[in-house]
Amino acid sequence: MALAVWMESALARSYLNCLTKKVVIVDAPRGSTSSSTEENFGFWIDEATKIVTLADGKKLIIRRFDDHWVGAAIGDVSYELDRQNGNLSYASSTMKDGIATTMIGAGRCTLATVPAR
Repeated sequence: MALAVWMESALARSYLNCLTKKVVIVDAPRGSTSSSTEENFGFWIDEATKIVTLADGKKLIIRRFDDHWVGAAIGDVSYELDRQNGNLSYASSTMKDGIATTMIGAGRCTLATVPAR
């Protein structure tokens, strides 16, 4: 039943709420550190225009948009959404002044009502 709701709502502009676990690893010349946090964020998917927008209004660059997957990026963060089950993964990697920062996250997105502004 949930899949039917997911597919039916996917025909228009949908708001997805995502609860994820994010891990950040910082590798510096003097040692490495890591941290783990839960993240709750949302984004819009507009089927007609194939535009994905974060809840704060920032548009993502679409790399793949079909019935099964949405692949998008903003800045150095890449997102992959499995539209069949709502699983989301995202990652980024940056290097500055000899310090490497890697961020990975994964979780699940569900159809939601529009967040309060």
